Amino acid sequence: MNNADSLAQFFADIITSRHNQHAMVKIVGRAGMGKSWAGIELATEVAKCVADKKGGVYTDYFNFNNNLACMSTTEISKVMKSPKKYSVIFLDDIGVPLNSRKWQSEANIKFNNIIQTFRPNHNLVIMTMQAGFLIDKVPRTIAGYEIEMLSNDFDKGITIAKLNQVVMKHKTGKIHYPYLYIGGYKYKRYIFEKPDKALTDEYERIRAEQLSRMEKEELEEEMDKVQPMSPSEIMVDLWSELKQKGWSLREIARPSHVAASTVSDALKKVGVVV
Repeated sequence: MNNADSLAQFFADIITSRHNQHAMVKIVGRAGMGKSWAGIELATEVAKCVADKKGGVYTDYFNFNNNLACMSTTEISKVMKSPKKYSVIFLDDIGVPLNSRKWQSEANIKFNNIIQTFRPNHNLVIMTMQAGFLIDKVPRTIAGYEIEMLSNDFDKGITIAKLNQVVMKHKTGKIHYPYLYIGGYKYKRYIFEKPDKALTDEYERIRAEQLSRMEKEELEEEMDKVQPMSPSEIMVDLWSELKQKGWSLREIARPSHVAASTVSDALKKVGVVV
Protein backbone atom coordinates (compact mmCIF):
# COMPACT_ATOMS: atom_id res chain seq x y z
CA MET A 1 0.00 0.00 0.00
CA ASN A 2 1.56 3.29 -1.02
CA ASN A 3 1.55 6.61 0.83
CA ALA A 4 -1.51 8.00 -0.91
CA ASP A 5 -3.56 4.84 -0.57
CA SER A 6 -2.85 4.47 3.14
CA LEU A 7 -4.06 7.96 4.12
CA ALA A 8 -7.15 7.71 1.93
CA GLN A 9 -7.90 4.25 3.26
CA PHE A 10 -7.45 5.53 6.83
CA PHE A 11 -10.21 8.12 6.42
CA ALA A 12 -12.42 5.80 4.37
CA ASP A 13 -12.23 3.20 7.14
CA ILE A 14 -13.33 5.80 9.70
CA ILE A 15 -16.42 7.03 7.88
CA THR A 16 -17.55 3.59 6.69
CA SER A 17 -17.13 1.86 10.04
CA ARG A 18 -20.13 0.52 11.93
CA HIS A 19 -19.42 2.87 14.82
CA ASN A 20 -21.26 5.94 13.45
CA GLN A 21 -18.08 7.92 12.84
CA HIS A 22 -17.23 11.00 10.80
CA ALA A 23 -14.00 12.94 10.36
CA MET A 24 -12.91 16.52 9.79
CA VAL A 25 -9.57 17.56 8.33
CA LYS A 26 -8.19 21.08 8.04
CA ILE A 27 -5.48 21.83 5.47
CA VAL A 28 -3.48 24.94 6.31
CA GLY A 29 -0.72 26.84 4.56
CA ARG A 30 0.00 30.15 2.92
CA ALA A 31 -1.37 31.04 -0.50
CA GLY A 32 0.14 29.14 -3.41
CA MET A 33 1.25 26.10 -1.44
CA GLY A 34 -1.16 23.70 -3.12
CA LYS A 35 -3.83 23.37 -0.43
CA SER A 36 -6.67 23.09 -2.92
CA TRP A 37 -4.91 20.47 -5.02
CA ALA A 38 -4.16 18.49 -1.86
CA GLY A 39 -7.81 18.73 -0.85
CA ILE A 40 -9.02 17.56 -4.26
CA GLU A 41 -6.59 14.63 -4.34
CA LEU A 42 -7.44 13.52 -0.81
CA ALA A 43 -11.18 13.83 -1.42
CA THR A 44 -10.94 11.86 -4.67
CA GLU A 45 -8.79 9.06 -3.24
CA VAL A 46 -11.00 8.69 -0.15
CA ALA A 47 -14.09 8.54 -2.39
CA LYS A 48 -12.45 5.75 -4.42
CA CYS A 49 -11.80 3.76 -1.25
CA VAL A 50 -15.39 4.30 -0.11
CA ALA A 51 -16.68 3.13 -3.49
CA ASP A 52 -14.62 -0.06 -3.12
CA LYS A 53 -16.29 -0.68 0.23
CA LYS A 54 -19.85 0.48 -0.40
CA GLY A 55 -20.26 0.06 -4.16
CA GLY A 56 -20.77 2.44 -7.03
CA VAL A 57 -18.14 4.79 -8.47
CA TYR A 58 -16.09 7.40 -6.65
CA THR A 59 -18.14 10.30 -8.06
CA ASP A 60 -21.09 8.96 -6.10
CA TYR A 61 -19.22 10.07 -2.98
CA PHE A 62 -17.29 13.11 -4.22
CA ASN A 63 -17.99 15.43 -7.12
CA PHE A 64 -17.78 19.18 -7.57
CA ASN A 65 -21.50 19.67 -8.17
CA ASN A 66 -22.62 18.24 -4.84
CA ASN A 67 -19.59 18.27 -2.56
CA LEU A 68 -17.51 21.40 -3.26
CA ALA A 69 -18.03 24.79 -1.62
CA CYS A 70 -15.57 27.46 -2.66
CA MET A 71 -15.26 30.71 -0.63
CA SER A 72 -19.02 31.08 -0.17
CA THR A 73 -21.30 30.70 2.87
CA THR A 74 -24.18 29.96 0.50
CA GLU A 75 -22.29 27.06 -1.05
CA ILE A 76 -21.20 25.79 2.36
CA SER A 77 -24.80 25.67 3.56
CA LYS A 78 -25.85 23.90 0.35
CA VAL A 79 -23.29 21.08 0.47
CA MET A 80 -23.52 20.50 4.22
CA LYS A 81 -27.29 20.74 4.64
CA SER A 82 -28.07 17.12 3.76
CA PRO A 83 -24.95 15.35 2.44
CA LYS A 84 -25.17 11.86 1.02
CA LYS A 85 -24.08 9.09 3.37
CA TYR A 86 -20.32 8.39 3.27
CA SER A 87 -19.70 11.37 0.99
CA VAL A 88 -16.63 13.61 1.15
CA ILE A 89 -17.28 17.34 1.54
CA PHE A 90 -14.63 19.82 0.40
CA LEU A 91 -14.85 23.37 1.83
CA ASP A 92 -12.18 25.35 -0.01
CA ASP A 93 -10.77 28.64 1.33
CA ILE A 94 -13.21 28.50 4.23
CA GLY A 95 -11.41 31.36 5.98
CA VAL A 96 -12.80 33.82 3.42
CA PRO A 97 -16.53 33.57 4.26
CA LEU A 98 -16.09 32.39 7.87
CA ASN A 99 -13.53 34.83 9.24
CA SER A 100 -13.14 34.34 13.00
CA ARG A 101 -13.32 38.10 13.49
CA LYS A 102 -16.97 37.78 12.49
CA TRP A 103 -17.64 34.71 14.65
CA GLN A 104 -20.98 36.14 15.81
CA SER A 105 -22.25 36.51 12.25
CA GLU A 106 -25.29 34.51 11.12
CA ALA A 107 -23.12 32.52 8.69
CA ASN A 108 -20.72 31.44 11.44
CA ILE A 109 -23.53 30.49 13.81
CA LYS A 110 -25.21 28.36 11.15
CA PHE A 111 -21.94 26.68 10.19
CA ASN A 112 -21.08 25.90 13.81
CA ASN A 113 -24.50 24.30 14.25
CA ILE A 114 -24.16 22.25 11.07
CA ILE A 115 -20.72 20.79 11.78
CA GLN A 116 -21.87 19.65 15.21
CA THR A 117 -24.93 17.79 13.86
CA PHE A 118 -23.93 16.21 10.53
CA ARG A 119 -22.36 13.11 12.14
CA PRO A 120 -25.15 10.60 11.26
CA ASN A 121 -24.23 10.79 7.56
CA HIS A 122 -20.70 9.41 8.15
CA ASN A 123 -18.96 12.14 6.16
CA LEU A 124 -15.39 13.30 5.76
CA VAL A 125 -15.15 17.11 5.74
CA ILE A 126 -11.98 18.66 4.30
CA MET A 127 -11.42 22.38 4.95
CA THR A 128 -8.63 24.50 3.44
CA MET A 129 -7.51 27.82 4.93
CA GLN A 130 -4.37 29.93 5.02
CA ALA A 131 -4.23 29.71 8.83
CA GLY A 132 -6.31 27.98 11.47
CA PHE A 133 -7.04 31.21 13.36
CA LEU A 134 -9.00 32.53 10.38
CA ILE A 135 -12.01 30.41 11.31
CA ASP A 136 -14.07 30.27 14.48
CA LYS A 137 -12.93 28.16 17.44
CA VAL A 138 -15.65 25.53 16.97
CA PRO A 139 -14.57 24.20 13.53
CA ARG A 140 -10.94 24.87 14.43
CA THR A 141 -11.01 22.58 17.46
CA ILE A 142 -13.59 20.02 16.34
CA ALA A 143 -11.41 19.05 13.35
CA GLY A 144 -9.61 15.88 14.39
CA TYR A 145 -6.75 16.13 11.88
CA GLU A 146 -4.51 18.83 10.45
CA ILE A 147 -2.46 18.80 7.26
CA GLU A 148 0.10 21.61 7.14
CA MET A 149 1.57 22.38 3.73
CA LEU A 150 5.35 22.72 3.97
CA SER A 151 6.78 22.91 0.45
CA ASN A 152 6.01 22.16 -3.16
CA ASP A 153 7.54 21.33 -6.50
CA PHE A 154 4.82 22.10 -9.02
CA ASP A 155 7.14 21.24 -11.93
CA LYS A 156 7.17 17.68 -10.61
CA GLY A 157 3.49 17.88 -9.65
CA ILE A 158 3.93 17.35 -5.91
CA THR A 159 3.39 19.15 -2.61
CA ILE A 160 4.78 18.06 0.74
CA ALA A 161 2.81 18.32 3.98
CA LYS A 162 3.01 17.46 7.68
CA LEU A 163 0.28 15.27 9.20
CA ASN A 164 -1.00 15.70 12.74
CA GLN A 165 -3.91 14.73 14.88
CA VAL A 166 -5.70 17.55 16.72
CA VAL A 167 -6.13 16.58 20.36
CA MET A 168 -7.78 18.87 22.90
CA LYS A 169 -7.03 18.36 26.57
CA HIS A 170 -10.40 19.29 28.00
CA LYS A 171 -9.12 19.85 31.54
CA THR A 172 -6.67 22.51 30.40
CA GLY A 173 -8.33 23.62 27.16
CA LYS A 174 -5.00 23.27 25.34
CA ILE A 175 -4.68 21.69 21.90
CA HIS A 176 -1.89 19.25 21.05
CA TYR A 177 -0.75 18.10 17.61
CA PRO A 178 0.82 14.61 17.80
CA TYR A 179 1.94 12.95 14.57
CA LEU A 180 -0.58 10.69 12.86
CA TYR A 181 -0.13 6.93 13.23
CA ILE A 182 -1.55 4.63 10.54
CA GLY A 183 -1.11 0.88 10.82
CA GLY A 184 1.57 1.29 13.46
CA TYR A 185 3.62 3.73 11.36
CA LYS A 186 4.19 7.37 12.29
CA TYR A 187 3.49 9.73 9.38
CA LYS A 188 5.71 12.80 9.70
CA ARG A 189 5.47 13.86 6.07
CA TYR A 190 3.09 13.19 3.20
CA ILE A 191 3.47 13.80 -0.53
CA PHE A 192 0.38 14.91 -2.43
CA GLU A 193 0.41 14.50 -6.20
CA LYS A 194 -1.33 16.85 -8.61
CA PRO A 195 -4.90 15.67 -9.32
CA ASP A 196 -5.96 14.71 -12.84
CA LYS A 197 -5.95 17.62 -15.27
CA ALA A 198 -9.68 17.29 -15.91
CA LEU A 199 -10.34 17.83 -12.20
CA THR A 200 -7.96 20.78 -11.82
CA ASP A 201 -9.31 22.47 -14.96
CA GLU A 202 -12.89 22.13 -13.71
CA TYR A 203 -11.88 23.34 -10.25
CA GLU A 204 -10.14 26.43 -11.67
CA ARG A 205 -13.25 27.22 -13.73
CA ILE A 206 -15.50 26.97 -10.66
CA ARG A 207 -13.11 29.06 -8.57
CA ALA A 208 -12.86 31.77 -11.23
CA GLU A 209 -16.65 31.95 -11.49
CA GLN A 210 -16.97 32.21 -7.72
CA LEU A 211 -14.37 34.99 -7.52
CA SER A 212 -16.20 36.91 -10.24
CA ARG A 213 -19.50 36.43 -8.39
CA MET A 214 -17.97 37.63 -5.12
CA GLU A 215 -16.47 40.73 -6.75
CA LYS A 216 -19.87 41.56 -8.24
CA GLU A 217 -21.60 41.09 -4.89
CA GLU A 218 -19.02 43.27 -3.12
CA LEU A 219 -19.49 46.01 -5.72
CA GLU A 220 -23.27 45.82 -5.31
CA GLU A 221 -22.89 46.06 -1.53
CA GLU A 222 -20.69 49.13 -1.88
CA MET A 223 -23.17 50.70 -4.28
CA ASP A 224 -25.98 50.06 -1.79
CA LYS A 225 -24.01 51.99 0.83
CA VAL A 226 -23.76 55.07 -1.39
CA GLN A 227 -26.46 57.55 -0.48
CA PRO A 228 -28.09 59.24 -3.48
CA MET A 229 -27.56 63.00 -3.69
CA SER A 230 -30.53 65.27 -3.19
CA PRO A 231 -31.42 67.82 -5.90
CA SER A 232 -30.04 70.57 -3.64
CA GLU A 233 -26.70 68.74 -3.27
CA ILE A 234 -26.50 68.31 -7.04
CA MET A 235 -27.22 71.98 -7.74
CA VAL A 236 -25.31 73.60 -4.88
CA ASP A 237 -22.09 74.15 -6.87
CA LEU A 238 -23.99 75.99 -9.61
CA TRP A 239 -25.98 77.98 -7.04
CA SER A 240 -22.78 78.95 -5.26
CA GLU A 241 -21.25 80.16 -8.53
CA LEU A 242 -24.36 82.21 -9.35
CA LYS A 243 -24.40 83.75 -5.86
CA GLN A 244 -20.79 84.80 -6.26
CA LYS A 245 -21.79 86.49 -9.52
CA GLY A 246 -24.33 88.58 -7.64
CA TRP A 247 -27.57 86.70 -8.28
CA SER A 248 -30.21 87.00 -5.60
CA LEU A 249 -31.63 83.92 -3.91
CA ARG A 250 -34.93 84.34 -5.77
CA GLU A 251 -33.13 84.69 -9.11
CA ILE A 252 -31.20 81.50 -8.41
CA ALA A 253 -34.28 79.61 -7.19
CA ARG A 254 -36.63 80.54 -10.05
CA PRO A 255 -35.04 78.50 -12.91
CA SER A 256 -34.41 75.57 -10.52
CA HIS A 257 -38.11 75.48 -9.53
CA VAL A 258 -37.31 75.54 -5.81
CA ALA A 259 -37.98 77.99 -2.99
CA ALA A 260 -35.43 80.66 -2.20
CA SER A 261 -35.17 79.22 1.32
CA THR A 262 -34.05 75.90 -0.20
CA VAL A 263 -31.24 77.65 -2.03
CA SER A 264 -30.33 79.55 1.14
CA ASP A 265 -30.15 76.41 3.28
CA ALA A 266 -28.05 74.57 0.70
CA LEU A 267 -25.57 77.42 0.37
CA LYS A 268 -25.23 77.79 4.14
CA LYS A 269 -24.33 74.10 4.44
CA VAL A 270 -21.30 74.61 2.17
CA GLY A 271 -20.23 77.83 3.88
CA VAL A 272 -21.53 80.39 1.36
CA VAL A 273 -22.59 83.65 2.99
CA VAL A 274 -26.20 84.46 2.01
